[in-house]
Amino acid sequence: MSFEHLNPVETEKMVLGTLLVHSGNDLVLVDDVLREHYFSNENHKKIYSWIVNRFSKSNPADLVSLIESSGVEGCKKFGGVAYVSSLGDETVVGDGVLRSYAQRIARCYKLRELKKATNVILCDLESFDLEPEEIIRKAESSVLNVSGEIDTIQGILSLQEAASERKAAWRRILDGEDVEYVPTGFSTFDNHYLGWPRGYMTIIGGRPEIGKTMFLVSAVLRAAKSGIPQGIISIEMPRWKLVDRMASIVAGVPISDLHDSREQETEELMSAADELMQEPIFVDDAASTADAVESSIRRMVRQHGCKVIWVDYLQLIRPPSNLPKNRNRSWEVDEISELLRRSAKQENVAIIALLQLNRGAEESVVSGRRGVPQPQHFRDSDKPLHDAALAFGLYRQFQYKKPKKINNDKYENNELADMFQPFELMALKSRDHSKQDVRLWAHLRLQRVYDVEDEGFREPDWGAEVA
Repeated sequence: MSFEHLNPVETEKMVLGTLLVHSGNDLVLVDDVLREHYFSNENHKKIYSWIVNRFSKSNPADLVSLIESSGVEGCKKFGGVAYVSSLGDETVVGDGVLRSYAQRIARCYKLRELKKATNVILCDLESFDLEPEEIIRKAESSVLNVSGEIDTIQGILSLQEAASERKAAWRRILDGEDVEYVPTGFSTFDNHYLGWPRGYMTIIGGRPEIGKTMFLVSAVLRAAKSGIPQGIISIEMPRWKLVDRMASIVAGVPISDLHDSREQETEELMSAADELMQEPIFVDDAASTADAVESSIRRMVRQHGCKVIWVDYLQLIRPPSNLPKNRNRSWEVDEISELLRRSAKQENVAIIALLQLNRGAEESVVSGRRGVPQPQHFRDSDKPLHDAALAFGLYRQFQYKKPKKINNDKYENNELADMFQPFELMALKSRDHSKQDVRLWAHLRLQRVYDVEDEGFREPDWGAEVA
């Protein structure tokens, strides 16, 4: 029977009647589609909740059990005995048809929620009290909430349900349909940490000019070339500058050559830009407030399928507007960190937040090496460190102590820029793995980071300089 002629309430009655006639056994066909609050009728919400609870306890969930367990008075909350009994008069035939009816209930729920959101938007437009940007943000957030169904995730699950859910996730991972860790593109990193953990925030700190954006661009390109969609929320750097850096890496040509009007190098950079157009990389350089960053994360995940989102950098995000005026800087950073942590969990995405370390990092001495970052060097607040699953401090040894030539002279900066120099991720926290530093190699002229396991790459021998 087609349900097109049925109103939503009649559709709900037929689904509930089918579940009750079959003692809840058909629940497995629709429980991933339906939630209690999807039903428009209050009695139906309570009946569906009763069926789910009974079935989860392996108790009969049929009409007779509903009436007998509730009694005449108790049945009033379900609409009364006569109403409950009438649910068995019309049922759905066929598993596929039942699921279609359940999907229509979910669809009608979303339409109702969209209508509510639209009414709120219209009220805001008529009041003239809010700025257009604020109304747009609220509208976008409302629509994305409906599409993403953040609020429909069950908060309380039995261990049986949680274990069943986890087993299903394991199967998807084993079948290659899903991943729990997103490959970074750096084999040396992935060999130990498996990749960026989804559902969590990773933080990477560094002093100015140490190479935070260089690492970001190199990692984004590596992962994107493997087909992993990447998002960049660039608060510090305009998008054209990011494109310049990516094109330089792809072409193997310093971007300065473009401004020197060198014909061959210009053509190579233009070809690199064409190649970049094919990569699954999405950039937002307009978001700067906490609300806008949160909205951008949602759009990148839901509209573009991003598995990793980079934020450059955390301390530049303007705090939420709802904070009291007497707040201090630590409070602001705490709230921003909480927003990123929550977004990573809700969207099941790996968020990599870059942070600025304080000046203490430059005076730090570890094993005779100056400038080695430590956990206490995160500026303004230690909450990002607590919220993160992984935390690293970027360290480029030659920034603090230049190597010497055979004649004992020191290398100049322009000489080092054309050479491969050690570029390290110093492990400061690891929730699921042992802490292990990761050594990579940087080419500053190209603003590119290399891995010793890259095909064709030969690790330079700096001898005691990097011991």
